[in-house]
Amino acid sequence: MRPGMRLLGGASLLLLALSGCASGPGAKTDFATVCTAQGLTPGTQAFDECVGRQQLQQEMELQRIRQAREAARGGTKL
Repeated sequence: MRPGMRLLGGASLLLLALSGCASGPGAKTDFATVCTAQGLTPGTQAFDECVGRQQLQQEMELQRIRQAREAARGGTKL
């Protein structure tokens, strides 16, 4: 594969990953769905902790995305 094509493919994958990020009001519902699918019961401490972990993971991923965008622009946040 030519280097230019590899770069284009990498950029395309990055855009797909960025477009798939969950945020906004529906995200908490998605977290609840994940935790319920794990067998946890809404209203329990374990369920609340699961939702909290999901939210923290999302925040960390969004931070990584912001850093990657900044680095792509020539910044030094990575």
